[in-house]
Amino acid sequence: MVRRFLVLDASPAGDAARGLAACLEQHDTTLSLISQREEAGKQAAEGINLLAAKALDQAGWNTPPDTDSPTSTPATPDCVAVVVGPGSFTGLRASCAVAAGYALGVGAELVGVSRAEALAPALDAELAGHDGLEGWLLVTSARRGRVFVQNNQGDLQAVSVADWQTPQGRWLVAGDAAEALTFDKPVRSASSTPDPVQIASAALRRLAGDLPPLKALPLYVDPPEAKLPADGLRAAPV
Repeated sequence: MVRRFLVLDASPAGDAARGLAACLEQHDTTLSLISQREEAGKQAAEGINLLAAKALDQAGWNTPPDTDSPTSTPATPDCVAVVVGPGSFTGLRASCAVAAGYALGVGAELVGVSRAEALAPALDAELAGHDGLEGWLLVTSARRGRVFVQNNQGDLQAVSVADWQTPQGRWLVAGDAAEALTFDKPVRSASSTPDPVQIASAALRRLAGDLPPLKALPLYVDPPEAKLPADGLRAAPV
């Protein structure tokens, strides 16, 4: 049995902002990348729907049924996996909305995956290859001088780079903002952002019950910048 995945990720923020859409197939226990479209910049993250359409077209999963064969049906994903954060407010809203709408339209399962969940197996493997480390830390861009920091125990926080206190001990440090913080003789990981196979693998672990349930909704850490008007909201229309 072949299982098909559409993977979406628009979580990176700041200078690391990008949009990623990919199609994968699972044969037995092997995940194969069928197509991938990736572009850098905030506009690419906000336009994740366009990248998704291009990836689906490249995979041939948007092909209409063969009119000469009434019983034929186009290939469509069985599962839509979306990275829920932490990361860009706009990118997360856009990608989660596109994932939910597409999954509903084609009748696919919808699965949310955090960035740390996708990268954890690779980081755990790296950590096992080094002695004397406290654990791993995933450091990713937030907004205006802030970063998100998550450790291998699952603790997640948003911190100001200016207020960062170097943690005791030595750590394996990964993420697109790892260089923004200071550490005592860190081991630098090559892992920065999860690739499509890592995201789909995390989705499979969630579907199998190996990861706790997680809704495909933006994972916000910082409070929103938007504020209510000083005079309050307008009255409801009559």
